[in-house]
Amino acid sequence: MGSGIFTPSLHNIQIMDPLFGGYLDVVANKLLPYQWEVLNDRVAGTEPSYCIENFRIAAGEHPGVHQGVVFGDTDAYKWLETVAFCLEAGKAKELEATADALVELMGRAMTADGYLNTYYTIDHPDQRWTNLTEGHELYSAGHMIEACVAYTRATGKPLAQELACRFADLICAVFGPGSTQNPGYPGHQEVELALMKLYHATGNARYAQQARYFLQVRGRRPNYLLNELARTGKERIFPEFADYDDKYAQSHKPPVEQSEAEGHAVRAVYMYSAMADVAEAFDDEAMKDA
Repeated sequence: MGSGIFTPSLHNIQIMDPLFGGYLDVVANKLLPYQWEVLNDRVAGTEPSYCIENFRIAAGEHPGVHQGVVFGDTDAYKWLETVAFCLEAGKAKELEATADALVELMGRAMTADGYLNTYYTIDHPDQRWTNLTEGHELYSAGHMIEACVAYTRATGKPLAQELACRFADLICAVFGPGSTQNPGYPGHQEVELALMKLYHATGNARYAQQARYFLQVRGRRPNYLLNELARTGKERIFPEFADYDDKYAQSHKPPVEQSEAEGHAVRAVYMYSAMADVAEAFDDEAMKDA
């Protein structure tokens, strides 16, 4: 397997341009502190996100039910990843203690087997991995893994990446071709590129192989996601999925056979990014061509 092409450390990059350099300062000094207040529902006049509160409920520290969107955990992960990038660039040092506390909260909200998703842990523990089309479990896992890899790289603190490995190990055990494994793949792509980042951070080839597996089984017939929607019936998380088709999530063909961009743009770009990483790591000519 290839060793990968890495972005230079942000410690070694300085953006001197007054326009974009100014934006970096705004993110570190204004945007991230404000977002943290929003995630904690402390900004008057704004709709509550319930994001951090859901983690506290999942950790057993507060009573309550899950509130907010099904993929709301990712707002915390994206915040953490951005803090990591700022810290690596020498900015936002005053947010490091807050970020440390968030990582610790994530660890307390994680179940004994390494699972972390507040929507399912709080309200639907018996439905884990049963609605990959709509539930965003693997999408959320991907953002968690990316954030944790970035935070450990920026700070040298191992806990975040240890949590990411625990969750990734669970995913590798649950999904695959084995007789006791789930043959599914992400409804919303993201975890594939995150697993590749974790592979490069740890050297554990199992994570790269899992990313490749998810890309290889996507688009096979019969279509896993369409069959899943048929099984879950009318109990839609997203009512608009009544008109769902397989192009929406790029599962209409195997990725190596797709020659045009189709469907939901964000899902597509996540998948293409992962394909590039997997193609390089495995020297996969078919995926490179695609």
